[in-house]
Amino acid sequence: MTQEELAEAAGMAARSIRDLERGRRARPQRRTAQLLVSALGLGDADAAALLAAGRPGRQTIPPADDGPAPSGLLGCQDQLVVLERAAGEARAGRGGVVLVRAGAGMGKTALLDAWASLQQPREMLVMSASGAELEQGFAFAVLRQLVEPLLARAGDEGRARLLSGPAQLASHALRVEGTGELSPEASLGLLHSLYWLMVHVADEGPVALVVDDVHWADVPSVRWLEYLARRLRGLPLLLVLAGRPDNGAGAEPMLERIAGQPYCRLVGLPGLDIDSVTHLVRASLGPAEPRFVAACASATESNPLLLHELLRTLAGNQVRATDDRAHLVAEFRGRILAGTVVKRLADEPEPVLRLARALVVLGDEATWKVAAELAGLGESTARELGGRLRQIGVLAPDEPVRFGHALVRTAVAEAVLGPVELAAGHARAAELLRSDGAADDLVAAHLLLAEPGGESWWVDALREAARATRGRGAPEVTSAYLRRALREPVSVEERGPLLLELGKDEIQIDVGAARHHLTQASMALADPYALAEAASLLASALFLSHEHERAVDILARAVDDLGQTDDGIGLAREVSWFLQAQMLLIGYDQLSTLPAARRHARQLWDHKLAGDTPGECMVLAALSASATTGEASAQVTNDLLDRALRGGLVAADTSHMLVTLAGLAFVATDRLDDAVARFDRIGDMGGRWGSFLMVSSALTWQLLVQARRGRQLPLTADFGHPATTADQGLEPRVRLAMTTQVGESLIERCDLTSATAVLTADADFDRVGWTWQGPALLARSRLHAARGNPAAALAILHEYGAEENRAQVMNLAGVPWRSRAALLHLTLGQRTDALELATEELELAHRWGTERAIGVASRCLGVIHGGRRGQALLREAVALLKRSPARLELARAHYGLGTALMRGGEADEARQALTQALHLADTCGSVLLAGQVRAALAAAGVRPKPAPPAAPSLSPTEHRLVELLRAGHSDRQIAQALLLTPHDVTGLIEQAGRKLGVSSRAELASPA
Repeated sequence: MTQEELAEAAGMAARSIRDLERGRRARPQRRTAQLLVSALGLGDADAAALLAAGRPGRQTIPPADDGPAPSGLLGCQDQLVVLERAAGEARAGRGGVVLVRAGAGMGKTALLDAWASLQQPREMLVMSASGAELEQGFAFAVLRQLVEPLLARAGDEGRARLLSGPAQLASHALRVEGTGELSPEASLGLLHSLYWLMVHVADEGPVALVVDDVHWADVPSVRWLEYLARRLRGLPLLLVLAGRPDNGAGAEPMLERIAGQPYCRLVGLPGLDIDSVTHLVRASLGPAEPRFVAACASATESNPLLLHELLRTLAGNQVRATDDRAHLVAEFRGRILAGTVVKRLADEPEPVLRLARALVVLGDEATWKVAAELAGLGESTARELGGRLRQIGVLAPDEPVRFGHALVRTAVAEAVLGPVELAAGHARAAELLRSDGAADDLVAAHLLLAEPGGESWWVDALREAARATRGRGAPEVTSAYLRRALREPVSVEERGPLLLELGKDEIQIDVGAARHHLTQASMALADPYALAEAASLLASALFLSHEHERAVDILARAVDDLGQTDDGIGLAREVSWFLQAQMLLIGYDQLSTLPAARRHARQLWDHKLAGDTPGECMVLAALSASATTGEASAQVTNDLLDRALRGGLVAADTSHMLVTLAGLAFVATDRLDDAVARFDRIGDMGGRWGSFLMVSSALTWQLLVQARRGRQLPLTADFGHPATTADQGLEPRVRLAMTTQVGESLIERCDLTSATAVLTADADFDRVGWTWQGPALLARSRLHAARGNPAAALAILHEYGAEENRAQVMNLAGVPWRSRAALLHLTLGQRTDALELATEELELAHRWGTERAIGVASRCLGVIHGGRRGQALLREAVALLKRSPARLELARAHYGLGTALMRGGEADEARQALTQALHLADTCGSVLLAGQVRAALAAAGVRPKPAPPAAPSLSPTEHRLVELLRAGHSDRQIAQALLLTPHDVTGLIEQAGRKLGVSSRAELASPA
């Protein structure tokens, strides 16, 4: 056969055949030969002849990455079939994962290499990477191995496309030139950005990402792989991972989650069967007798790597494979590497041992220059001695420098280096690498393994590595560098800033640790601005830990300290504004801290800030929390927010917490279009940053706006987003707000059973702030009333009202509990109590000043008064509510007026009011109110139009998806906006279509 014919028959590249025939350094390439054996299905004799081609006499088997090349595929045809089947599905757009789990030396690398070499680039692009022990502390080392070659081959235009849109943030993890530092808020969405990078890569054709030794991969990379593994379906992308099971490394929990994915195929590599052992013994030693073969299998436990090393030693000692030599094999049981590789190394001269020690310290892919310096040798000498290490099986053949196998490195390390000597070697390696201009993280990786007490530059090097890593969105790596730096003897002046840096990074991954280190930083720092930053970060950590009182106290002390700092340029004052805004945000979240926050808010009101600086804008927005609790009117609240937004609040508020507060305040003042604009911005930013918190919050607040307009959307209690069934879930405040809205809607639609299930006590109810609890308690009260238990409904309202009264809160904007309680008192025949509460609410409503608030209170008091005075109040309520966006409240006012007029004998006007109420109730989707109005019309002798059919319920995510479809968004735009995969979008469109009774995307996208 010609080279081309042979290559085609074997499914290989012709170049591989030419390399085999020509040989490199006059030697045949064993891996290519082994592939031919497998691909051509050669028998034992033919395979042995091919494998022995070109070898004088009984040549030993050269080492390979993960076991000997011949044994790497023996008995692995089933595993290759699994891999190829998964590749076929990926090529068809049904991505998945193959996870190969097997012990050391079982042939994982050989399997991956063999499969990868069989893939035609035009059919599937294969990108490979490998984890390494020394690189476990790196940031996205494995990711960069996989992706950087893709970016390099794409060219400038291709790179720009790959990193466009939601993939833009991925450039931070990949160290793309010109990329700035990633903010803590944006870093939370880095994995999502990296996912979209892979979507763009897969747009150009099927791709396989192959990661060997994944158990040694750095944690940020494995976190990305796990994120990607959950989102592969629907992409022409295959993830192939190979690693040891139960390795105890930091990656193991994430690998277990990958293994649990529905589209993950688990592949094991059993030990060699006796036929395979016989084949290999014959290939290496010639004719083999049964007892000798059995002894080889027993001594090595059928492990390919160990069998490879055993056969190398036996061949080198001219041992024949006869039964009477089986006892020689048995002597190696349990100590193959110690009795083979290590023994051969021990016989070598001292320079070879020094080089071996240096390579153990430096790890795979070390440069000969640094290895030579560490071993105290010249570079040319080191290269020459490296050849000797290859000959005896310590190093793998060819460049770059690497050990024949990780087990070989471990055995050599245990034989030639003690723990103290190894730590000292890492310290010296760090020094040499730093002098050689190596990357910061490589220097830091060695310092992590060195004993404390080194030179003064160590702390600087670790901090520099942390700074370089901080911009890549890997806070766990950054924190590891800084924790190691703290183990060094540092001065008091250095310790404070170091603790501050560490706390800033830890707050993203371990709030408890951040709290501890930021507390220490506050005691060690002297610079007032560093102290202010530490106080702000510590307050955030305490807020997340629900320690509001301590957080407010720390911020108050920091503000006092800054007040004594006179910098002459106003910087201290500006920083103080930021701290005071944060104090209000935290203080108004809980009733326990509300008195202190209110005292501080009163002082801030006196400043009459104009919003000329970012800090002033933050304070103005934060004061809206004070205003909406009844400490100012709606008009004042709007003025605060307008000044804040004109002054640049959006740019100053990087976390978007105050922008969210501004949106919610606009809801309270009935400026609903302005609220929507704020929430849309948060949703857009969440889509760009990959922040599920921001996206889910924006979606929930957008539903709140719909409810404030009066629309009772038919929503399910399930949020309907894949993230809520994975590891993210809804933030407790967002979840409570969403379930409250769903519960209210279910009550309006008379589905009390579902409403009861939705509005049952939330496990986190007592941990969220009182401003979030109030609307939920009102909904629970409504549910009791709807189920015929007004006394229980009233008890909930009075208990909440007592809390508000104790805190001196007049929270009419968000929780108008008095009007609800007043109508319940009326139902129970307690008219005096009803009048007292209704009158008090009307006074508060006028003080607040929105048409909605005054209209709702007027309706309530009108119903209670009755008669001519009641009719006048109800007419006033209708007139006010017509000018507000509250359509359902207007329907209630029309209903109240209609029934009052009917009792007063004014039938014609009553019918008009009731007809208008029915139209509004049906339009808003309130089955409850529409039913009451129909009954009143029937009693008035009017035959009302039939009730419209009940609309099917959608999840909040499905509802938003349909809105985006009808706004003309593409499937990919929807996926980006809602943090879904394109496959998720397709599934949700089909699901929503089935619920709504439409059969095509076009029908679903048509306006309702």
